[in-house]
Amino acid sequence: MSIRKSILLPLAATLLLTACYNEGTLVNNPAPLMHYQHKPTQVRLLALCKTYAEAINNNLDARVIHPGQYADYGIVLAQLGCLKQANVMFNNEKTFFPNSSKYVDFLKQTYTPKLAADNHFDTCKIDLKSLDTIKVEYTPEELAQQQQLEADPEYQKMLKQQQLEEKEAKVLAAKKAKAERAKAKEAERKALAKEKEKAKREKAEAKKAEQRAKEEAKKAAERERAEAKKAEQRAKEEAKKAELEAKRAAEKAAAEAKKAEEKAQKEAEKAAVKAQREAEKAAKQAEKEAKRAAKNQSAETQEE
Repeated sequence: MSIRKSILLPLAATLLLTACYNEGTLVNNPAPLMHYQHKPTQVRLLALCKTYAEAINNNLDARVIHPGQYADYGIVLAQLGCLKQANVMFNNEKTFFPNSSKYVDFLKQTYTPKLAADNHFDTCKIDLKSLDTIKVEYTPEELAQQQQLEADPEYQKMLKQQQLEEKEAKVLAAKKAKAERAKAKEAERKALAKEKEKAKREKAEAKKAEQRAKEEAKKAAERERAEAKKAEQRAKEEAKKAELEAKRAAEKAAAEAKKAEEKAQKEAEKAAVKAQREAEKAAKQAEKEAKRAAKNQSAETQEE
């Protein structure tokens, strides 16, 4: 079995096994792959290449890239002699699925050995028109079939109908894209309006909150002033009470001092009276003694 068939047959099996979830890939159009497997030719390989490119673009639109897609496409491109493009596809596979690097490096060494060190990648959609520039050799059988088809009016009619349908599909796709853009623009406008309305509400809420804060601050200041006034009033009352208590204490002290003074005065008067009595008594006693002495002296004189 040739390298070409030994590589592509496992790829075909992988694609058929993933048919249950790999929407938009070759499993939806397996004819090019099966035709190539049945009778490999460059024309059929080119058809397979275009099918791979369409499958990758569809999955890029769906934002679902499956393992092996870029590697498979790179192998087909390499078989057609498009080595530079094939190497880019191999690098895309490594970019999306780093775990495949070892196997992809093997593919690069097998199909694009001179570009093995080139790690340039491009994950944009594939330009399908660029595939029309790939030159392939028709087999005599394919060339005869092509000439027969070109001479067949029914085929030409079907081809024109297909081209017309493709043109209409492109117009519909363009209209759909335009409608989608308009829808996106309208959604953006609504979102912007919603954001503006939200910003307006938030501004109003902020203004209300600021007003509430001012009112709360004003109330707090009024409460503080009222508390300060009450405290001042209490302080005045306390001072007045203390002054009154001090006055009462002073009056009491004065009364007690007066009472003590009166008591002392009475005690002094009593002492004076007592002293006077003692003095009078002593004077009378002295007078008696003097009289007695004088009497005694008189008696002594008479005796002499």
